[in-house]
Amino acid sequence: MKLVSIERITIMPNFYVIHNPQAGNQAHGDIISQIKHLRTIVRWSDTQYAGHAVKLAKNIANTVTDPEAVALAIGGDGTLNEVLNGLLQTQREAPIPLAYIPLGSGNDFARAAHLGTASEALYHLKQTTQPQQLNVGRMTDDGLYQTTRYFINNLGIGFDALVVDHTNQSPWKKRLNRLGLGHFSYLATTLAAFFQQQAFQMTVMTGDQYQQFTQAFLVTITNQPFFGGGIALLPTADLTQEGLDLVIAKKMSFLQFLKLFMALKKDGSHLAHPNVTTIPLQHGTQIYVRDMQPGQVDGETLQPSTFGLNIDYQSYPFWL
Repeated sequence: MKLVSIERITIMPNFYVIHNPQAGNQAHGDIISQIKHLRTIVRWSDTQYAGHAVKLAKNIANTVTDPEAVALAIGGDGTLNEVLNGLLQTQREAPIPLAYIPLGSGNDFARAAHLGTASEALYHLKQTTQPQQLNVGRMTDDGLYQTTRYFINNLGIGFDALVVDHTNQSPWKKRLNRLGLGHFSYLATTLAAFFQQQAFQMTVMTGDQYQQFTQAFLVTITNQPFFGGGIALLPTADLTQEGLDLVIAKKMSFLQFLKLFMALKKDGSHLAHPNVTTIPLQHGTQIYVRDMQPGQVDGETLQPSTFGLNIDYQSYPFWL
């Protein structure tokens, strides 16, 4: 079912900005200056440490009574994730819409939402007159973390999470960011991660469907087509559609992996590969991984853990 736009807002919103000054290549002075000249900015906050955007967003959600308020996240996918989580962790009768200017390395959400570059996203922001409802994933972990976390792009266990972890720690990421080529940092770590990641067992229960996988290698719950800086994992995924999809790739030979990866980069034909399974997820899906595995949420690394996940989804208003 397609998510429809909510009631039209005819007045220009008041922006409550959460900006990550460390995002991307840290050289966005011109676009930041343009944003600061918007006449309706009410509050501007720079993040100071990982997780700070969650705290800042919770403060906005808890204290702002302005009916024209819009939270504006400026940074990468990780910053957007933190702001989204901060807003959703607070119960409000009317949720504060979320706007976004992409300044990160991968910018997968911006790609899926057709926002374009930071300058193009700013142009869209100035033209926007109403929020639109987008689908948001929700993960409740009964394992090590015992927490609920929301995601807008994807949640990964295994190979893609290991790629994210290697990329985030790689000195090449900062160097490529300075050249405006941050998305290539994900590709540079893919081969090393392939040889390091081992197969693992997992169980999926969604609706009346029960499946076990003994050779899982890549496990990604996705809300949109892209991950890893523009790799089209599931080209048919749509942020405006209710629901999530689970993509599972089994462990395979290196030659098979290369062929699959090339198909993945081109036209989505990888989804027809016998080692790849796609499962549409229903509300209340349960996923269990008993072995310690790396994890990632919207490109941010989770500590290796076992996983007992309850997966759900809902809509949230975005000002895009």
